Amino acid sequence: MARKEKVMEAGDAVSKFVKDGCLLAVGGMHMHNNAMAVIREIVRQKKSIGSLTTSPSACTNADMLIGAGLVGEIYCSYVGFEHLGLAPNFRKSAQSGDLKVRECDEAFSVYSLRGGASSLPFHPLPKGLEATSVPKLNPDDYKFTKDPFTGEDVMCVRSLQPDVAVIHCQKADAYGNAIFEGSKFTDFDMIKASDKVIIQVEEVVPTEYILEKTHKVNVPGLLVDAVINVPFGCHPTASHRYYTYDEDHLKEYLKACKEDFSAYLDKYVYGPKTNEDYLEVIGGREKATKLMERDIPW
Repeated sequence: MARKEKVMEAGDAVSKFVKDGCLLAVGGMHMHNNAMAVIREIVRQKKSIGSLTTSPSACTNADMLIGAGLVGEIYCSYVGFEHLGLAPNFRKSAQSGDLKVRECDEAFSVYSLRGGASSLPFHPLPKGLEATSVPKLNPDDYKFTKDPFTGEDVMCVRSLQPDVAVIHCQKADAYGNAIFEGSKFTDFDMIKASDKVIIQVEEVVPTEYILEKTHKVNVPGLLVDAVINVPFGCHPTASHRYYTYDEDHLKEYLKACKEDFSAYLDKYVYGPKTNEDYLEVIGGREKATKLMERDIPW
């Protein structure tokens, strides 16, 4: 049986795999490896996200979806922009009650997905975390049970099996065999736990390259449903080993959140129809080149 190539346009992948009311997992962490090209396409198509789950530290990937009014609830421990401050759309929507926040710690982000990847109804947490206040803040997603071997109380979290995960990898072949350059964060846990997986990449490489670099392949193609080829697709966040984050644009984003976020969406999301259009709006290939030339520690 011939293998099926999985390279698609972002619009086609979002239309096919991101369904209204879904549980969506978005990869990346802080201002790194956010799959923003696909996130912008979700906003363009106005997909209703019933529940959103993130890495332990979400950023623009979650905040933009929330600012567009698309998210009903979120599992998260933090949404923010590192040294630039908290995420304005997230904070505003949480404080107003428009967004339901399922208060979680970082351990939940990891073990809920590992439980889902293993088809378990829940996953126990490492000892010591029961001393935190999170079980009182969120008794729906944290429960205690007895260790059948010792009789001791063990804190557990609900397992999550997202309907679809949106992940950024640096390279993949046409069949979805993908390479993370730099950190994987919790992205591979998301991939294993999710029913459908969309990965965006900086470049689609020949399968011969993958065969030569098997020691670097992190994601087997059988777990991937769509490969989106969008160079510079993480902007304004960083893509490890390719370019750093665009701090000037992130500051513009944060300012727009406080003043007129709809104008930001009109300019950078609804206006550009392709990734090339978007690159022109943010300053063209010259901007991309400058971000690539900066020292990248990851």
